[in-house]
Amino acid sequence: MVEIMNWGAWGIAAALALWMGADLLRVNRTYGEDYLLSSEEGEIIDAETGETAARS
Repeated sequence: MVEIMNWGAWGIAAALALWMGADLLRVNRTYGEDYLLSSEEGEIIDAETGETAARS
């Protein structure tokens, strides 16, 4: 029984790895590097001083 559970766990891990790899390729083809690295939350404002963070 334990051996079946062990093989089942490896199967689930392999399926998740394949799913993540396929998703990585799909997202990489759909969106550009500049979009994936950008932040669309808006400006970051320091709550204590009310200053806007400098962009680099």
